[in-house]
Amino acid sequence: MLDAVERSLSRLRRANLYTKRMPLSFISDGVGVIHDLDYAGVLGSVGISNTIANKLKNFDGTLQANVMLASLERVKSYLRRIESEFGGSEYKPEEDDRIFELTTVVERNPPEPVPVWAEQWVYVRPQSRAKAIIAELSELLDEVALLVKSSNLPEEQAAVTDLDRAQLIALLETALLMLRAPLVEPGLLKKLQKSATDAASKTAQKGAEQAMGEGLKVLGAKLLELFQSLW
Repeated sequence: MLDAVERSLSRLRRANLYTKRMPLSFISDGVGVIHDLDYAGVLGSVGISNTIANKLKNFDGTLQANVMLASLERVKSYLRRIESEFGGSEYKPEEDDRIFELTTVVERNPPEPVPVWAEQWVYVRPQSRAKAIIAELSELLDEVALLVKSSNLPEEQAAVTDLDRAQLIALLETALLMLRAPLVEPGLLKKLQKSATDAASKTAQKGAEQAMGEGLKVLGAKLLELFQSLW
């Protein structure tokens, strides 16, 4: 299973696809492992949301390459832990531990109160352009949150500090919950848009976590599109 995941990861890395949307057949070996984990009832322990997991199980579907990469890195880390615990292997690379510890980065680095200038709660009509953008944003937020949680770099080499990462994750997950409601508050989304843009800029400056940076850039642009459609 590890070999199958590594084959798919190597193919993604060689292609340098960044945020390009690709068919899941491009990582067929990795998708097969995801199906095996799902059949075994342990897919929920890997650290991938149900939304993304369902996409990964669809051989006929498509997904952005950077999300595929982050998902497979988590699968690889999970399999290595299983191998270490039950297969007698002592191999436990630090980068795998790093990926898993970022799942709890918000608990370990509780964000300070986030100053947000609340504007107004805006009702989003069901058939409006804004509603369609929100549907796209909901999927994108889930994917970007995975990318932010999936760095295997130590903090000193990463594009953002763990504290900034924790605040960004908290904003991403809060916005995801808010967008499921009939009313949205643009002030919070503008705060997220600025945080996402700033973090994307840091990835470019530091030359690290490019997959995360690309996802954050796409998110920032999509949030601006939503602001323009709300009125």
